[in-house]
Amino acid sequence: MKAYKVKSLIYLSCFVAAAVYYYNTEQQDNFKDQLASATVAETEFQDASELETEETKEKLVNQE
Repeated sequence: MKAYKVKSLIYLSCFVAAAVYYYNTEQQDNFKDQLASATVAETEFQDASELETEETKEKLVNQE
């Protein structure tokens, strides 16, 4: 009877350790995804403003 309790305790502790490991891995992946998406959005915004400026300059040059 005692061996059954020890075996169950080992299985439970392995399950908890795996759950904690999985949770930490998911959090790191989510953080990397959020960081990457914020960088992409910022880059697209900067590129769009530069493009608008160049297009505006070309339009002004062509109108003169």
